[in-house]
Amino acid sequence: MTRRRRKPYTALGIRRVPCFRCGEPSRFQWDICADGNTPRGLCVACDVALNEMVLRWVGDPEADAKMASYRQRVLS
Repeated sequence: MTRRRRKPYTALGIRRVPCFRCGEPSRFQWDICADGNTPRGLCVACDVALNEMVLRWVGDPEADAKMASYRQRVLS
C-alpha cells in the first residue's frame, strides 16, 4: 500500500514536487475527492488545462473569459 500525503504542500514544498500528470516542476496543487483528497502537485500548463476542462464540463457560459483572465494571471 502506498503511503499518501495527508497535508497540503507549503508554498516552498510544492516547488519540490514533480507534476502528477507530466513530471514538470509543480506550482499548484489539487485534491481529488475520489482519490482520498490526496494533495497532488500540478505544473502551470496542467493546472490551466484542468481548470479549463472543469469550467467546460460544468457548462460555465463565461469559461472563455475566465480562462483568458486565468491564463494571463498565472503565465505572467
